[in-house]
Amino acid sequence: MAKTIEVKNVAVSGEDKKGNPVFEATGTLEGRDFTARTIQYNGEPIFKVQEADGHQGLKGSAFTRGDRIAVARACKIARLEQFGDGAKARVEPELDTGETVELSAQSDEAADTSGLNEEQQALLDKIAALDEEAA
Repeated sequence: MAKTIEVKNVAVSGEDKKGNPVFEATGTLEGRDFTARTIQYNGEPIFKVQEADGHQGLKGSAFTRGDRIAVARACKIARLEQFGDGAKARVEPELDTGETVELSAQSDEAADTSGLNEEQQALLDKIAALDEEAA
């Protein structure tokens, strides 16, 4: 069942410790007033319903988990409409779909191994012997 949510205002209320903008939204959920503020999660701002001058856990809250999700979703939409997407930069793929590349590596035979102890040198020699067997 859809919840009736009205986001009345979204504004930047300051910055967090890392200099990211903190958004604050106010509105109503099924006729009850709410305030929500953003925190950074995986580099993106997400809204958290505020109660008793801060974020409160589900226990003792006036809002259910579903209420909180609905409010966060509506606030995010309002923030995006007002401030733009603000999404993380996307990495453009260098290959087309279905295009493959074969990778290979070579060791530098002239690598300096003078700093290795006897155990490390023995391990390196064993790896080289196994590489030759596999080839």
